[in-house]
Formats: sequence, structure tokens, C-alpha cells
Amino acid sequence: MPDDCRCACPPRPPRGWALALVLAGSAAPGLAEPPPELALPPVPEALIAEASATRPAPGRTTPAPPSHLELGPMTVTVTPGVNVLAEIAIDQLNRILTPFPNPQVRTVSEASTQVDGAAVYLATATETPVTLFISDAAHPNQALSLTLAPRRIPPRELRLVLSEPLAPSITGTAPPAAPGARAPAAVERLIEALRALAQEALPNGYSLRPARRDETVVCRQDGLETQRGQVLEGHDLTLITALVRNRSEQRLEIEERACRARQGGETLAVAAWPQVWLEPGAAAELYLAVRPTPVERLSPARPSLLEAGRR
Repeated sequence: MPDDCRCACPPRPPRGWALALVLAGSAAPGLAEPPPELALPPVPEALIAEASATRPAPGRTTPAPPSHLELGPMTVTVTPGVNVLAEIAIDQLNRILTPFPNPQVRTVSEASTQVDGAAVYLATATETPVTLFISDAAHPNQALSLTLAPRRIPPRELRLVLSEPLAPSITGTAPPAAPGARAPAAVERLIEALRALAQEALPNGYSLRPARRDETVVCRQDGLETQRGQVLEGHDLTLITALVRNRSEQRLEIEERACRARQGGETLAVAAWPQVWLEPGAAAELYLAVRPTPVERLSPARPSLLEAGRR
């Protein structure tokens, strides 16, 4: 083309600029006023405040969740003569820290116990409740009564705290028992006899016979019904077994101290087996150790007015 035929036209804009202008022109009406059906609802101020509160501060990291669980000891307030129910671990070693410097343990259950200083270590492999009497070896007149329910939980440590100081007669000036001192022979024989009853065995030195009509057990507790069972006669003690049943409509705990032999002597000890908590209609065995009244102490009986009225 000749040089004089060149037209003086303005320079063309780049193709990218033209495309950008077209897109901007087509989108401008939409940005100015969105369609009503696309309008978003407003965000509540409460959600905004909550999100701001949970957002970590700048430069501060969120703490990591704990990687382990800590279970501390359980403090149990106890009173001599009052039964306390607590949970322990099954198939694990449990620790009971007592308030006594030299504790001794009495039980008829098959759980294994070991005394180490003021602590009692206990282990059981069954779900049968464990009943313990823990007392000081130097002053066994008052004992702490525990019913321990095995559960599938981690090993448990129980710290027993007395609700009030022991009586002066218990904490008197008597010299403390030597470490490893044993209980009196009579107490040991009684424990062995009750253990034999729980194991459905005949204790050494005892003869078995059916209970007579007057050899019954009375429990001064609402909802419990007793039925006479067997009598085992020994040299200086008589063991009486009875059946106790929960006749109420609620779960009951057998209060052993409320049960006694109706006739025949002084009740020395009472134990329930295999459990002290009874569901409605459930039953358990009751063992009583009775000391016969000496002949020289017997006095003529006075007829009861209540019994006479029932005849």
C-alpha cells in the first residue's frame, strides 16, 4: 500500500481491555441491586459475639485436650457401728486408708486382704459385695462397718475419716498392740466359724440340728421378714442361721445391729451373706453368734402380755 493512503485512525485498544470493559458493563447492574430472591438474611448479633469469644487471641494457640484422666482418692466419712456402702474395682488392687495406726480386718468373704501400716489392701475377682469390719488392734470395741460393691472401674483408694473422735474408753492410755498382734483366740474362733457357715461347711466343734420353734431371729427393721433355719451347738457358743427376705417394694439394706436371737442367750455377732442389700423379694442368709445364758443367771420368766393376747 502506498504511504500516502495511510488513514489517521486512533490506535485500537488491547483485546484484554475490551473484554474487561464488556464484563464490567454487564455485571454492573447486578452489583448495584441483587435480585430479591437471592438476598441473604442478616447474621444474629449473638452468634457474632459467641464466635468472637471462642476465637483465640492473636498470637495465642488453642490449648490441646488432656491426654489422660486423673481419678483422685475418695474420702468417706464413717461412724463406728454404722454401715457405709462404697464401690471398689473388680480384678484390681484397692487401697483403704484407715484412721487406725494398727488396723485389723474381719470378714467372711473370699476377698483377699492385707494390712500394711494404717492401710488395708483388698482385691476381689467376683461381683459379690464384700463386707468388712475394721477396728484398731489395741481397741477392738468399736469397729467401722463397710460394704464394698465391686465394679468395672479403675483401682480405687478410699480414705476413711471418722465423723467424730472415738470415745475416751477407746483412745485411753492402754499401750498400743505390737505390730502383727493377733486378736483374742475367742474372736478368731468366732470369725472362723462364721466363715465356715458362709462356705456351707460345718465349723469344727459344732453339731448341726434343726431350729426349735422358739429359736428364731427378730429384726427390728420395717420390710424384713425372717424365717428360722438351723442351729449349730458348740462348747461355749451357739450359731443360729435364718433366712431374711425383703417384703417391701423398695431396695433395703439389712441393718445387722437391729437383728438378735429371740431367746437363748446374748447375741454377740450378726452377719448377712452373701449381700446386705436386698431387692424387693430377694433373700439372704443371716448368721448369729449367741452366748448361752449361764444357769446361775437364769431367772423365772415373766409371761409377756403381748404374747398372751395373741393366743
